[in-house]
Amino acid sequence: MNLNEIKQLPDVMSKGQLESYIIQYLDSIENLEKLNILETLECFSEFADRKTYTYELLSDSLRKRLDSFLQKIWNDTSSEIVDVYSSVVVNLNLKNSYNLMKESLNKDLDEDVREIIEETVDEIGEDIEVPFKIN
Repeated sequence: MNLNEIKQLPDVMSKGQLESYIIQYLDSIENLEKLNILETLECFSEFADRKTYTYELLSDSLRKRLDSFLQKIWNDTSSEIVDVYSSVVVNLNLKNSYNLMKESLNKDLDEDVREIIEETVDEIGEDIEVPFKIN
C-alpha cells in the first residue's frame, strides 16, 4: 500500500476495516531497511483522519504496535516531519510516542520544531489517550 492508494480509501469505515488497513500497511513497511519517513507519516496521517470517523480508540494491541513503530522513526530535526508526527501521534492516541516528542523539549531544537511540540503539548496536556478532547 502506498500513499496514493491510502488516499483512495473511503473516508468513513468501521474500526475493524480501518485496523485491517493499518495492519496491512504496517506489515509492508516494518522490516524495510530504507523508509521515507515523511511519506510514512503522511500515510499514518491519512489513517488518523479516517479514525476520527470511527469515534473509537484503536485496539490496545494495534496502538502499542503503532506506538513502538513511530518511536523508532521519531526525528526532531525537521519541522515538516515533526508537524505530521505530532498530528499522527495525537490523533491515534499514542502515549509513548507523545512522551518521546515531549522529552525532546529538553534538547536544543530548531525554533520551528520547538514551537510545534510546545503547541501540541499545550493543546493536549496529559490527555493523549482521550479520543475526543475539546479545549
